[in-house]
Amino acid sequence: MTTITPDEMKSLETLFMSETGTPSILLMEHAAQGVAAAISRHAPKSAALAEEAERLCPEGGILCVCGGGNNGGDGYAAARLWCSGGGQADVWEVTSAVRGDALTNRTLALLHGVRILPSADAVDVAEYAAVVDALYGTGLNHAIEGDAAILIHRLNDNPQIPVIAVDIPSGLDGTTGRALGADVVRAAETVTFHRIKQGLLLRQGVEYTGEITVQPILIRPGDDIDLGFDGLETLSPAALAPLFARTPALHKGDCGRAVIFCGSRGMVGAAAFCANACIRAGAGLTTLLCRESLLPMLQVLAPGATCVPLPETNGLLTPQAARITRETLDKADAACIGCGCGLTPDVTMLLRVFAEADCPIVWDADALTLLATHDGILPLKEEDIITPHPGEAARLLEQHVEFILDEPLDALSRLHDLCGCCVLLKGARTLVSDGDATYISLYGTPALAKGGSGDVLSGILTALLCQRNRLSTSLSTSALAAYGVLIHALAGLRAEKRFGANCSTPQALIDAIRLDDKEL
Repeated sequence: MTTITPDEMKSLETLFMSETGTPSILLMEHAAQGVAAAISRHAPKSAALAEEAERLCPEGGILCVCGGGNNGGDGYAAARLWCSGGGQADVWEVTSAVRGDALTNRTLALLHGVRILPSADAVDVAEYAAVVDALYGTGLNHAIEGDAAILIHRLNDNPQIPVIAVDIPSGLDGTTGRALGADVVRAAETVTFHRIKQGLLLRQGVEYTGEITVQPILIRPGDDIDLGFDGLETLSPAALAPLFARTPALHKGDCGRAVIFCGSRGMVGAAAFCANACIRAGAGLTTLLCRESLLPMLQVLAPGATCVPLPETNGLLTPQAARITRETLDKADAACIGCGCGLTPDVTMLLRVFAEADCPIVWDADALTLLATHDGILPLKEEDIITPHPGEAARLLEQHVEFILDEPLDALSRLHDLCGCCVLLKGARTLVSDGDATYISLYGTPALAKGGSGDVLSGILTALLCQRNRLSTSLSTSALAAYGVLIHALAGLRAEKRFGANCSTPQALIDAIRLDDKEL
């Protein structure tokens, strides 16, 4: 699925209605059906209503907070549908200046038993089984003030009452995901229409949107293909199983040769996590280039990998290590450098060897720090992948971390221009781009916010790169990297389900790697 901006969505609706003669109120009705369905998913779950609330709302009463525009019209229509189904719905209006289709749906709502509350003072959020946020839609461009801001405070102060946001949580910019002020609705679920709005996935959008549901509104998915929209691409777990299916006659040589240089004194785990994840993600042969002093530990921690010791003198790699590395890389289908490898001058020597290799390289962690501080290595090969978190991205671009967080798409573009390869910018919504297509992850969990998770991701990416010829030669590096992010995120969700977000470990993450969508 591809995301869409609010302006693009407005243009698409206008074109669709003009070409088909479909009235706008019919689109609104389909939108409201999706909101009503979301209410039914949440209202029964708030069973722990107080006795007084149950007395006041014996039918599972809901509250719709409505603005005067189309977003409010969706709310009025959803309230009517809830009443028509036997429930009770109250409405608080941010304005009496209701217009157009919203006014029509307000009139219909009243005819079906919807109650209009006389003032903001009459709203007691705790009385309701669920609340529908239909205050402001994707067209909002200013901070929310007055009674609406007070009401948002009440909603956010009662997290036990689920809030369903209509198209976008009020107070959030639909294009950038930026909070427009101090008051933004924190939704349990956001029901957006036709396609995911870009702002739901960026910046503060991650924090406020909750679960995202896409509701069709008569516009067919393919109707906007030829309009030149350049949205963010998302990938579905359902695509994994057929992509990674193996034939009975397959042997290890068909599944690629991966070479990994990671780890240093005190950071042996990084090498083990990366190598074991690479093996788990399907690489046929995984070779660990390791300092000879680390060999005994890594042979125990990563028994499935072949270890090639690199000679050291006084704790530093010798020039002979560069020759061994070059010879090993000549046989590789993909390689990885960086996870816990250190920042010493001998690592810089190997950095240049990796940059000269013919196979695609995953550049992570310490390797990115060295790329930012050493001239003559960038740009990299087009098929390489860099995997910076915001801090590493800031060093590469010589920017503040705040810029990376505030302008992730701009940062992504600048990183691609600088490095010349596929960029995987880590975050709650990880972004991947090769300069043409840009992917964004819909999945993630705070269980991944732990040291070692990035090492696992690098191992997965290396495994996918070395299997590229087996999978599909037409698969772009950015698509392959996006699949790697998806596999990593789903493994995180499985680990979280088993151990909880706090107690998951990198090893639990590795054990949870699957190349399909089962057990979720």
